[in-house]
Amino acid sequence: MCRSMPRLSWAKALLVALALASPVAAASPAETVLSAVNAARAKAGCQPLRLDARLTAAARAHATAMAEQNFFGHAGKDGSRFSSRIKRQGYSYSTAAENIAAGYRSAGQVVSGWLNSAGHRRNMLNCRMTETGIAMVYQADDRPIRGNSAPLRYYWVQVFAAPR
Repeated sequence: MCRSMPRLSWAKALLVALALASPVAAASPAETVLSAVNAARAKAGCQPLRLDARLTAAARAHATAMAEQNFFGHAGKDGSRFSSRIKRQGYSYSTAAENIAAGYRSAGQVVSGWLNSAGHRRNMLNCRMTETGIAMVYQADDRPIRGNSAPLRYYWVQVFAAPR
């Protein structure tokens, strides 16, 4: 007798594959996010994203600002937007976007959350994007942000761009 397995969404199937993968050395959260995003992009017919140090610096700066200044949003407390943070790093782009998340404890959880959000998913699967920067900052002594009962502690930023 053959029993059919419950159908998994492709995002859940991707998470299962990530969980079962056994790399020789543990990947960093950024490497795990990149691998998962590139797997999703491959299924959508897009080329893989390449990490860029300047985009990573822009992502890290915003993740650090959110963690240290206790806020969550695309606009920095200094009024900066992702576009200005990218330019500040010396990166000239023709198109760019940013995904942020907070509270997710693992790369698999954050990628799943982004894939299940139409706007974030659109950024991830935009085949015009060719480069990325990814950062996760953990704030152990984080305080709850207004409106939240618990601290977020984990702040994630992924910046996408195509160079000019």
